[in-house]
Amino acid sequence: MKWNQGMMLLSLKKNYSLENVLTVRNHAKTSVIVDCSCSECKEVLQISSEGKYFNKTYQWMIWDLKNTGLEELIGDLNNIGPNAQITYVNRTQLSQSIEIDIETYSFYDVHSKGRHLNAPLEVVHYADWRDGKLMAYQDVLKLQGIRHRDQFKQLKLRGATVIDQDNIVNDSQIISILSSSGKEDGVAAFTKYHYVLSTILQERFNFTLSFRNLRGWAGRLRGGIFRLGFLGVVMRNEADVGASGAFNRINRLAEFDTIHQSWKFDSAFMYRFTSDIDADGMSGNFLAPFAMQVWLMSAATVLLVMVLWYIVAWLVSKTFNEGERDRDGFLLKAFAAVCQQGLDPIPSGIPSRTIVFTLLLFSLVMYNFYTSSVVGGLLNSSEQGPKTVAEIVNSPLKLSFEDIGYYKVLFKNPTNALVMRMYKTKVLPERGSDELEVFSHIKEAIPFLKKGGYAFHCERVDAYPEIARHFDANEICDLRIVSGLLDKGLMNFIVTKNSMYTELFRVMMCRARETGIIMRTLTIHQPRRPECQSSYTVYPVAVSGVLSAFMLLGVGMLFALIVLIGEFLYYRFNERIKMQAQKYLENFCRNSF
Repeated sequence: MKWNQGMMLLSLKKNYSLENVLTVRNHAKTSVIVDCSCSECKEVLQISSEGKYFNKTYQWMIWDLKNTGLEELIGDLNNIGPNAQITYVNRTQLSQSIEIDIETYSFYDVHSKGRHLNAPLEVVHYADWRDGKLMAYQDVLKLQGIRHRDQFKQLKLRGATVIDQDNIVNDSQIISILSSSGKEDGVAAFTKYHYVLSTILQERFNFTLSFRNLRGWAGRLRGGIFRLGFLGVVMRNEADVGASGAFNRINRLAEFDTIHQSWKFDSAFMYRFTSDIDADGMSGNFLAPFAMQVWLMSAATVLLVMVLWYIVAWLVSKTFNEGERDRDGFLLKAFAAVCQQGLDPIPSGIPSRTIVFTLLLFSLVMYNFYTSSVVGGLLNSSEQGPKTVAEIVNSPLKLSFEDIGYYKVLFKNPTNALVMRMYKTKVLPERGSDELEVFSHIKEAIPFLKKGGYAFHCERVDAYPEIARHFDANEICDLRIVSGLLDKGLMNFIVTKNSMYTELFRVMMCRARETGIIMRTLTIHQPRRPECQSSYTVYPVAVSGVLSAFMLLGVGMLFALIVLIGEFLYYRFNERIKMQAQKYLENFCRNSF
């Protein structure tokens, strides 16, 4: 016996745990020889079937020296499939004469396309052991290979899919909906894609599917275990082929087998930008080109320059008895320099002129940054409009969502504060009969999307064909896309954990990818976003954009009015003081003389 081989002898009459001996996590190939002369062998084979041990990891040899019969031993076991590695051995005697009996051991390769589907056992006689010699008729490795077991002979397998529609009662309806071109209500784009993948498997292995339709993908009971929806059906081994996608989650690796990493789920809000959309009060605003910190630093800098100008002019006038006029109206002069206006009179002192020149240069640089930001924002239309989900919620846009299961689950169990706020402010308020409903279909939503004022959330590839059909060139340039509400992620084509079809289907999906079938199918089911044909679009500035400028003008006028009232009161107060002083002097003089 070689050093890397081991043998364990177990008595079937003794109590032991088969799970501790055979484990599906064993990555090395293990040979199991079952002596059927023991009465407990049928119980062991039954437990092995329930544990799904008849797979490519284990090489089984059923040693039937009493010729009990294959159907008697494994005929009622359910988990024997095309990946089963079973060799059945029986014994016969050939009498060539009265004195000589030659024992012959016959070897049979055994598998099935699915005993749980009442598929027959397929038995192939490939060798005999006679008189100390092995006579091989066929190569057992070829018999156990995938190519030998890829003909299912129109066997009907169980399929599961998700169509969020009422009155789905038979397979013909499901096939008609999933095989139709274009968008269908209540059907996700990735569901149609996975149905196409299932048809590739059907054509390659020659089987059909009997579908079970579900209204949703997932649902958990207590303990966090999938028991509802599409994932629950696949996990409970109630479907052989999952004709829809499942997200690639770490906690699902122990619950499903992935045969193909198939689809990138990408959903987003889509809306048409119009000039009246203001996400957070600063989009296109008069103050938007500079951040608040820049405005405060600029104001502090100008104030510091004014103070320095006054101090320099005062020192020059006191020291050299000149430059006194530079102190007159310095506040207005500094403001005029910032606004790039002329100074009259021009400062006479060199220090004052240096300060004015520096202030003019500072205002020139800041003005260039300001104007370039404004012009660039007007020409670069893709930068305008809400860019995040939070800005979408704060905007005046009315929200609508595709009428499909996972959006209703999202609002039934909000995951964060933003979704809760969206639900209270955008979903709950009632809408008029002429408005787009909260949950609607893409064909109904696109006309409202074209009109403006609505943001529709759906999977991108579902909306692109309808947008290309209804939007003109300039309207396509106005289209904005904001992701972030639902996670982007890769989706898997799944089957039941330790399924008897995992190996066959996985190899076929690998070959389909290598030959380009997968890429061609993705190209059909993932249309690209319609391209903007216009070079640029200039949008008129809305009231929200110039509101801050009008507010600044109003504050200045109000301040001027307050100053005027103050000056008027001050003038009246001075006139009253002068009149009282004059009367006092007149009375004093009259009384004195």
